[in-house]
Amino acid sequence: MADDKLVKLLFLDKNCHAEVLHLGECWQNIIRNQHLPVPVAHMLGELTCSALMLAVNLKFKGSVILQIQGDGPVRLALVEVRDGLTVRATAQMNVKAEEVPENATFKDLVNAHGNGRCAMILDAADRAAGEQPYQSVVPLTGETVAKTLESFLTQSDQLSTRLWLAAGETSAGGILLQHVANTGGKGGDSEKTPEETLAEITVYADTVTREELLYDDAMTLARHLFWELNPTVSKELNPKFQCRCSMAGIRSIVKSLGKDEAESIIKERGTIEVTCSFCGAKYVMDAIDVEALFHPQTVTPPTTSQPQ
Repeated sequence: MADDKLVKLLFLDKNCHAEVLHLGECWQNIIRNQHLPVPVAHMLGELTCSALMLAVNLKFKGSVILQIQGDGPVRLALVEVRDGLTVRATAQMNVKAEEVPENATFKDLVNAHGNGRCAMILDAADRAAGEQPYQSVVPLTGETVAKTLESFLTQSDQLSTRLWLAAGETSAGGILLQHVANTGGKGGDSEKTPEETLAEITVYADTVTREELLYDDAMTLARHLFWELNPTVSKELNPKFQCRCSMAGIRSIVKSLGKDEAESIIKERGTIEVTCSFCGAKYVMDAIDVEALFHPQTVTPPTTSQPQ
């Protein structure tokens, strides 16, 4: 199995850059505990690849959240990428997994009635108190994840963008091509339009197969597709799965329910159990934990016997 790797290439004479991504263990860790229907898992994998490739080009420290709010069997698909290309992703359903047809399309899953939305949220680590993260929300328009995001990125960034994506049970991969603004000497000296230069490289990227995206390592695929264009390798990065759930976070969620609601759940079920939708970790709070949460001063800590 190929390693988790993202390779960024620059085509200095064409005002373009490319990213080639392969996910193996990282994708397996994301999907392992989610038990999603096959078409939903594949969609989430493609969205994960897209978010990782977009995060490479951001100029700030913080997180990128790419999410789809669906009006079909999938209620929400969300990917969060943080510094160092650490990533987590999840999908939440409106129906039972067995009710999703194996041949369900992207539109079937999230835009069945034309009300689906795609959002990108940029949350800078150093934003001021009270300042809201940047958020862009657009209607879903494409028939695939790739076509939806191509349209979204071209409109929002004003930079022509192309995407090739694939996801399976054990691996996922993607290619992103994007025009680079000719500023600071970084875009090259090409006099062709962005559409013309992007089209030239697209001819090479269009030869990629689903099998290559799923099973070739990123550097091998980058060389195979683009070696004739003599690109410069500007970055080699290693994405990894990392969840940020914690017991402290769960306590905060339970506290937000309020004392009466939390105690009502304890009375009915005996415990409050929360399962992280990203990693599958299970957290349990009992009556003593809830009492300590809302009335910490009333809970006596255990004593420690000292040797005589």
